[in-house]
Amino acid sequence: MCAPDVLQIELDIQALIDRLGRHHGSMHDDLVGLFVCSNCKAAGRDRRQVFFTCIPDYEGQQRARNRDWKPTFERRG
Repeated sequence: MCAPDVLQIELDIQALIDRLGRHHGSMHDDLVGLFVCSNCKAAGRDRRQVFFTCIPDYEGQQRARNRDWKPTFERRG
């Protein structure tokens, strides 16, 4: 049996927009019917519930912020 937290996949949001169209809904109910657990499908089991969690790309955001950062050695005060 497939545990609910076994498969974790990062979605390419732009690819999803390209495939579904930019006006397609993005809430759980809009997307849940489009995704299936590939392990369960391969084993011929019934559809399992799929859940979506949005985890911001903090590392990528920080990398973009620091790209243009240059140290200064000026004293404050």
